[in-house]
Amino acid sequence: MTHNMQLENKTLLILKMALASALSWEIAKFMGSHHPYLAPITVILCLQTTINRSIRFSFHRIVGTMIGISVTVLIAPHLQVNGWTIGTLILIGCFVATWLKRDATTIHQVALTVLLVFDLGHKSGYYPIDRFRDTLIGAFVAVIVHMFIYPPNFTNQASKSIHHFATHLTTTFSRVSDWAESGLEKQAGYTLQTETKQLLKELHQANSLIQDASESLQYNPFTKKSKKNLQNYQQRMDYLTQGYAYLSNIVGTLIAWSESGTITPDQQSIWAAQVKALAPFFHAKENPVVLYPPSETLKVMISSNLEQQRFHVSLYHETKSLLKKLDQLSKNEG
Repeated sequence: MTHNMQLENKTLLILKMALASALSWEIAKFMGSHHPYLAPITVILCLQTTINRSIRFSFHRIVGTMIGISVTVLIAPHLQVNGWTIGTLILIGCFVATWLKRDATTIHQVALTVLLVFDLGHKSGYYPIDRFRDTLIGAFVAVIVHMFIYPPNFTNQASKSIHHFATHLTTTFSRVSDWAESGLEKQAGYTLQTETKQLLKELHQANSLIQDASESLQYNPFTKKSKKNLQNYQQRMDYLTQGYAYLSNIVGTLIAWSESGTITPDQQSIWAAQVKALAPFFHAKENPVVLYPPSETLKVMISSNLEQQRFHVSLYHETKSLLKKLDQLSKNEG
């Protein structure tokens, strides 16, 4: 996600937070709250990056508040306010939440509610009811504002991330092809290996943004087009992921083959042409998979005897590669 996108998302979140806080305060006062600040506190906590996350956090806060108030109201009248009694109430409340199979977020809300209700409830009999009502108001306002005022939608960010990754992937395909054609120079191979590792970071980032985009569309009332686009992006990432896995493996294999000294110039040219033929499948804008079968781009032919041995050879290579890496790790530790 670019810096400008992040700044835009943060700006919208800040504006929503300010608006929702003001609205929730006024609604809480109108409803008779003696502690209207509790509603904006809930808004600030519940207003997350997506509507889905806001709803989840709101649910946890409301449930935690209910458990905390219930435990405190039932037990607190018989206790004095001091550190030990607060600790005991928090212990009881959190164990109740655990028994009810609530998650860590709810447990934190229980502990916070117990602390504040126990202390402030002794000073103001209104606090427990204000706490519950204003929590509901804050959570409701946060979700409504988030849902209907510029609801978060990360599909454009996901699209740009995929385009960026696809461009780098196809560029690396071309570079690997050129490297094979020019003789598989050792240092250039190691450089390409490093670049493929960097591509893995971009792959993870693109997948993470797709996940964020998918989550941002949940409970978003204006997402018909975006959902269709996101489905296409997810399919695109399936192709790109396969392309990355192939590229990562083939670079390692070509390096090992070159180091063995058994690869011939003709074989280098054949594999250079093969890698070059595959690059268009992962182009940033075009995907020829929909135009003709990928199998038509297979340019390497091997004998029937080698064909029968290909799985055995593949497993042998992967196993030997693993043992070489483990041996290197053990030397580094030594």
